[in-house]
Amino acid sequence: MRYATCTVLMFSVLVLPCGVQSQSREGALVMPRDLVDFAHKSGCSPLDNFFDRPGMVDPPFVYGWAEGEREDSAAFWCRKQDSRPYKLMFKVRDPKLLSGCPAEIEWSNPPAGLSVEVRPTLSLSTFRDAADPKPPKAKGQISNARVIVNYYDGLTDVFLCYQGRWLVSSAE
Repeated sequence: MRYATCTVLMFSVLVLPCGVQSQSREGALVMPRDLVDFAHKSGCSPLDNFFDRPGMVDPPFVYGWAEGEREDSAAFWCRKQDSRPYKLMFKVRDPKLLSGCPAEIEWSNPPAGLSVEVRPTLSLSTFRDAADPKPPKAKGQISNARVIVNYYDGLTDVFLCYQGRWLVSSAE
């Protein structure tokens, strides 16, 4: 019995709708368009080359940091041009979700990946005001605290909206 030798050629076709252009790696977005547009309106730009680092990296944005529906709140990192080059921005559908906290935090350190956690018991003793590290640290404990975690490669910043101000606790 003879077997015929066949050569099969496979083609892959990418079809883009009219008017849509693909972006190069350098121009690719690192967060959803609605957050990019919100950042631009606030004088901020998305982070370039955010994922060009080794290991697991959470994205520079997170949805659902406030109580309620996940799509009602988002937090994300962006870059600005002055002495503190980064901002952690908060986008909410209803301003009441900010509980009096500012809609942005100026930040000097390079941003890491964001996630949301609920801490069953959170001691405020390690937290300081994110806008001004000089005032005394907060005191007391909070149950079921919803926090935003900024983490990469062993460095962690935990952000908490508490009594109308953003608090942060940093650890290595």
